[in-house]
Amino acid sequence: MIIASIKVSSVLNDLGGKVWNPQIKWTKKYAVFVELITDTGLSGVGECWCFDSAPDALIAFLRTEVLPHIVGCELHEAWAKLGDLKRCAVLTARHGILCSASSGVDIGLWDLNAKSKNVPLWRAINADGPGVAHLYASGGLYGSNKTTELLCKEMKSYIDAGFDTVKMKIGGMKIDDDIARIEAVRRSIGPNVGLIIDGVYTYDQETAAAIFSKVQQNNIIAFQSPIPAHNFSHMRNLCAQDVPVMMTEAEYRPEVFEQLIEGSSVKILQVSPIACGGITPLLELAERAAKVGIMLSPEISSTAVATMTGCHLAAALESINPVEYHMVHQVFFDHLPFSTNDLKGSKVSLPDTAGLGISLVSDNVKEEFCLNQAKN
Repeated sequence: MIIASIKVSSVLNDLGGKVWNPQIKWTKKYAVFVELITDTGLSGVGECWCFDSAPDALIAFLRTEVLPHIVGCELHEAWAKLGDLKRCAVLTARHGILCSASSGVDIGLWDLNAKSKNVPLWRAINADGPGVAHLYASGGLYGSNKTTELLCKEMKSYIDAGFDTVKMKIGGMKIDDDIARIEAVRRSIGPNVGLIIDGVYTYDQETAAAIFSKVQQNNIIAFQSPIPAHNFSHMRNLCAQDVPVMMTEAEYRPEVFEQLIEGSSVKILQVSPIACGGITPLLELAERAAKVGIMLSPEISSTAVATMTGCHLAAALESINPVEYHMVHQVFFDHLPFSTNDLKGSKVSLPDTAGLGISLVSDNVKEEFCLNQAKN
């Protein structure tokens, strides 16, 4: 089975600047996709992390530096080529954009691999996996004219939809005001719902510890990104104080993951499958984290392709949970093979559809280019 052609496409999600976190006001957010098409007619799709004001640099990098090495390869050869490119990155100094690009390729290869075996992707990872994904509702951003009352209504609506865990942002207001927001949300959602607070790297160690001491009675199951991501020792200190630190969202560097895991600097390791290099490196991280009792939670803040990737990972391994189900960044969510109506205790069973179980919606994406296998 040869990869005969590769399509790269993009989609724009216009959020209009109506919501924000302490670091970013969301206006336009792009997603970039890689679709691998074989000589047998199978196709596999993957997504690349795209956090820029335009996707041009990533698309150009895929066109010139990555995909020419992949087209014409068999699946196992393509995975080997990705490894070669990563090893060469020490010379090219393109580690970050390469991890984003290779994420799309790697996920597409796993999609193809599962389809060639006629099994859902999670079974291709682990045939004995649980087959269900535990989701949490990710929202609670700041917004125009968004009062605490409106925030509480939003978070309560997620519980009514079937979620048992929700996430909200803090760090964008005075500390006492954010603490009041947390307490109000807790009253709104009830005592038994898991609550994640996300500081988006806003605080220092002392402030984060002080905030958690004031809100820990509110059943805070995770404090995401409380301090800057490079402060490994401070994260470890917070964990030693029983602060349930959750990091790192879009990190991709193996040496950073190594320090977080080996130093027990997190309680929950958050990794984006579309930023870290795809499914293959994420599985390796999950195995290493599990050995020291650290859960791995897939970060998802883009499209249904990334969401399904996270769900299949969780359905394959119990140590990969919970999966972020974003309530703002929702591209192609109406094409997911499940809805919140299918939630049972915040868990969803994945269908037996072969592969990833999601395809691109052609009417809504812009095809950037198509690379074909060279003819002899």
